[in-house]
Amino acid sequence: MLRKKKTVLVISFALGALLIATTAFADITNKSGYDQLKESIKDTVEMCSTQLDSFTFESSMVFKDNGKVLSSENSVSKYDRINKVTESISSNQRLDGRSYSSYSYSDKTTYIRKYSDSEEYYETRYIEEKDPIYIDNPFAEDEFKDVERVIDALVGSLRDHVHIEELADGSKEIYGSLNEAQIPALINALTSLQMKQELSYRDNQDFRLTQDIYVKGVGGSAQVNPDGLLESILGTVTISGKDDKGNTHELTLDILFRVYDVNNTEISKPDLTGKKVVKEEGISREKPSSEILTNPDKYIGSYKNDIIIEKNGRFEKIGERKLEITKLDNSQVAGKYTEEYKDDYQEYAANKLEFSFVGNFAEGNYHSATLEITDNSGGTQQGNIYIDEYRAKIDLYLDRVRRSLEYDPTFTPDLD
Repeated sequence: MLRKKKTVLVISFALGALLIATTAFADITNKSGYDQLKESIKDTVEMCSTQLDSFTFESSMVFKDNGKVLSSENSVSKYDRINKVTESISSNQRLDGRSYSSYSYSDKTTYIRKYSDSEEYYETRYIEEKDPIYIDNPFAEDEFKDVERVIDALVGSLRDHVHIEELADGSKEIYGSLNEAQIPALINALTSLQMKQELSYRDNQDFRLTQDIYVKGVGGSAQVNPDGLLESILGTVTISGKDDKGNTHELTLDILFRVYDVNNTEISKPDLTGKKVVKEEGISREKPSSEILTNPDKYIGSYKNDIIIEKNGRFEKIGERKLEITKLDNSQVAGKYTEEYKDDYQEYAANKLEFSFVGNFAEGNYHSATLEITDNSGGTQQGNIYIDEYRAKIDLYLDRVRRSLEYDPTFTPDLD
């Protein structure tokens, strides 16, 4: 989920997830319906990978607690295979109420991007031409056949909960739902375990579920055009449970994927006239300078960001996250992380994070490293660090965070 990685196409993975999410609505008894759903997903990925001249892919996710929106994400990616151009716009609202957005544009010789936390555009111009569009098809891999067999086995008892309607123009509508009485006990048990594990890292979140957790309902619908292209798919999952105080919460996740403007998507290069632009020119794609850290020693030192809560309808700083980079070159990075809280907010310090980390940069990607993290009690986990040369910032991502506050991964140099 690094910003550089966000420019890479996610459609194949998203549509792959759709197979898992929507198989629950497929009627195992009616093999034609089940097969049609799977074939539509596979055919759509194949069309996007190799056949369509252009298309737009949109994904949207909204997370709610008792009807109140807690977080949301939306991304729109455009692909023009004829002119070899791609464009992406994404935005999200995080659980702490803050929002973030990004933009990117790529053609055969240019890569432009902008982030909401900066007024600057970053423009890279390459020496050689190259098609910026690469779409992976996971269904073409032999490993996916094993995944498909597991899915088939898991949904074997879910029957007669799908409706497939073939329309006069040859298109199809697939829709279905499951209520709490129809959810298998195994699914409820796994969901309860997963929710407790995931939300345990958010100690003071109002929606932390600790008891009576179950899947209350699942629903979904999909539209397939006459050519077999899956134009849209909408899924909703509602999980009910209680927090430590006995309050009931209904957590709802709505997910929407759309493919539209097929062979009719147009992309215009952004006009940067009058904009603040950081330029990088004469770069070779064989070994672009953006893959090599220039003067890595300058990143050794202290970084920080604010720990913020919402209080009385306003944001208030209660402390700081501290990141210390003790070693960084083009092979390895090491450092430590701590948190400091103001005297009036020491109750948050009970679960403060402190750990050290070390990681190795992969060959050909000298900005991103997978980390091995060790906390003060000897516990271990993994994470990822991204060195952003353009913004002079470091992004630190953690697989698991025991926290009472939403974690902010972006750190700026502490130059005081």
